[in-house]
Amino acid sequence: MTTDEGSSRGNGGNDDQGEDAGAPRSTRDVSEVQARYILENLRDAAIYPPRQDGDPNPPAVEFIYRRDHLLTRDRDLQDVLGILATVPGLVLAGPEAEEGPAGEVSHPIPGLALIPLTFEIKDDPLEQARVMFSALDAIEQQLGRGIAAPDHAVHITPATGCPATEPDPVRADAPPLPGISRSRCDGRGTLVAVVDTGLVQDAPTRHPWLAGVTGDPDLEVDEGVSIAWYGGHGTFIASIVRAMAPRAEVRVKRDFEKGGALYESDIVRALLSVLDWAPDVISLSAGTHTWKHHGLLSFHVFVDGPLRERPGTVLVAAAGNDGADWKFSPAEMERVIGVGALGPPGDARAWFSDYGDWVKVFAPGQDLVQAFADGTYEYHELRAGQTATFYGMASWSGTSFSTPVVSGLIAARMSGTGESAREAADSLLRLARAQAQPGVGPVLHPGQACLCVCDDSCRDRQRHSRCGCHSCAAEMS
Repeated sequence: MTTDEGSSRGNGGNDDQGEDAGAPRSTRDVSEVQARYILENLRDAAIYPPRQDGDPNPPAVEFIYRRDHLLTRDRDLQDVLGILATVPGLVLAGPEAEEGPAGEVSHPIPGLALIPLTFEIKDDPLEQARVMFSALDAIEQQLGRGIAAPDHAVHITPATGCPATEPDPVRADAPPLPGISRSRCDGRGTLVAVVDTGLVQDAPTRHPWLAGVTGDPDLEVDEGVSIAWYGGHGTFIASIVRAMAPRAEVRVKRDFEKGGALYESDIVRALLSVLDWAPDVISLSAGTHTWKHHGLLSFHVFVDGPLRERPGTVLVAAAGNDGADWKFSPAEMERVIGVGALGPPGDARAWFSDYGDWVKVFAPGQDLVQAFADGTYEYHELRAGQTATFYGMASWSGTSFSTPVVSGLIAARMSGTGESAREAADSLLRLARAQAQPGVGPVLHPGQACLCVCDDSCRDRQRHSRCGCHSCAAEMS
């Protein structure tokens, strides 16, 4: 899906978007389909901007959030509760320090507070949303930007589409695309954590390049029978990581279940548990747009706290599939490697990929072919109501899938150069900037894990010899 080139969307910019010639579907129609699916499957979910029931022309969906809850940092909690006590329309709880307008405040991870709200007017979601966002405005006016935020829903199937397409079947013996790397930079000794839908349990025995991959079962797949919407997503991603780094250890954690969505306060709790594995790379093919483009407050707490305390781990995240310069979080965060998608033949931005200087790198993400599931799949979007039978392989597109290309390249480089995950990521980003494509930005390709770039930090051939670089980007013309 696309918006006009150079446009920016969100938080007041809800004009209907035209279709790009390369886009196979309508942005508005698909966002409605996906949003409805998430609302049906994620408890307490609501749409922003709020809608009046029966509105024949409702505003386009910008993001989905947990109704009747606000997030803030622990350090700001008392100030936020004090302001909430003055907001008309909220019911105040008792005087206890940890009680606000709803009851007990919870703490999903250290440093983060989740405040439930209770409203004077019951059974009026539109009025409750108005009061909630008025409270957020009051907090921002008195305490500053980013002090409080909605508890956004983070999706592998956002209201504006990630993956960019639904999967297509390919023959069971189709070779992976990108192909399995044969480089000596093979990922041995590294661990990549894929936080997603889980793993199709027989995939590691059916596909040789997935041997040894482990993970929670994908509950959206009844193997050999049926595949629910976005079932197999985690398996496809693990397959891409292994194609880039065939000897890396890959573990798939299932957190995105029915509906492909999870509140940000829940996903950071899951990421905190993943840090206990001591992964080198966390690959997260999910995200969302956010209120006033302020980003995900939960991820700011996570990245500035637990993740910063684990300097050996890097977080790689999908940049989103709106075809627009519309910031997608957590990919847009400074300490997160946000990945956009390249389309074939590999030197142009994919029609669906978000873009902008906040996207750190672009990698192949269109028409990839990787391991999937067996069973019958019913389409929900462009071919709604049609079905297809899959035999363990699929073709799929989205920044969901350019993300594990970069995750795998980082792991592969670590094994070939001896660099840490952060050093390997920084080296690959230098290379990406050195071979930036006009109109796209920094780019990486499969097979480039052990290339180096000559700059002020890498002038001499001794460094190239030590890190095993095959060539220098300054010599690649």
